[in-house]
Amino acid sequence: MLFVRSRTRTLTFLSAGAAVALLVTAAWWARWPHPGHEPRGAGAPRGAPTAQVQRLLHDAEQLLLRSCMRRAGFDYHPVPSEASPTGDRSFPYESVLYVLDDPVRAKADGYGRDARQHLRELARHDPNRRYFLSLPPRRRAQALVTANGPSPDGVRATLPTGGVVQRSDRGCVSTAQRRLYGDLRAWFQHSNTVRTLDSLRRARVMADPRYTDGLTAWAHCMRRAGHPYTSPDRTRAAALSTTDPMPREQETALALAEARCARRSGLAGLARRLDEHYGTALRRQYRRDIDLKVRLEAQALPRARAVIDALGER
Repeated sequence: MLFVRSRTRTLTFLSAGAAVALLVTAAWWARWPHPGHEPRGAGAPRGAPTAQVQRLLHDAEQLLLRSCMRRAGFDYHPVPSEASPTGDRSFPYESVLYVLDDPVRAKADGYGRDARQHLRELARHDPNRRYFLSLPPRRRAQALVTANGPSPDGVRATLPTGGVVQRSDRGCVSTAQRRLYGDLRAWFQHSNTVRTLDSLRRARVMADPRYTDGLTAWAHCMRRAGHPYTSPDRTRAAALSTTDPMPREQETALALAEARCARRSGLAGLARRLDEHYGTALRRQYRRDIDLKVRLEAQALPRARAVIDALGER
């Protein structure tokens, strides 16, 4: 398991890495990359692995996880590195963009309700989920320990947000990552630091007074269009409510109004500029972590190819 400790509370949850596919049920699809996880304002660091290299590293880790779980007597199906059912990850299925700003896409897809539903259906039919739920309670507990290790002690990382994440240095997830990256402690620290930069960048943008002013202008435009929402987060919450579902036609109209107002009010352009500003600052501030993560990935590449050659067809 992965434990997160902040200054004020402790939160326990399962790893967002390879073990999630085995251990999480309906929410397993959330581990796949969303558009906002792709380098935007934060930028892709020079020398960063390409999408193809990232897929190779992911696939190799999945194969190592499968091999480790099988040795312990458990089944495991490697999770694909890409998840979008449409093959297009440019639409914000989650609230990862500051505001919808593409009227054409908004008119066609609304807030992505259909895609979300499709992903839930995929989750319900996930072979790892079915297998895990088929195990008797004692075997489920053994599977958790096999995948995640017996306790959260072993490796830890201090995050830019001030929290601390911990995970066992035993278990199949850690075994797979150690095999790929060599120095598990270094990989855990630098990969978690870099992973946090997206949310940190977004938080800084949304706390900027200039963004607040832009949001006010956007909300004024929305009110004139008949939609009294004060932020894009509120429009998404209303459109995607599970307790009071919004009719598809109404959802599409709301998304279209949001996108048009994002352009008319200037919020879309402002958000992009602020995103680039804070991304550049964070990239400079955490250059060492970024560079070391890139170096560990580059060093892991030959190992990943060897793993795929040896285990890929089994």
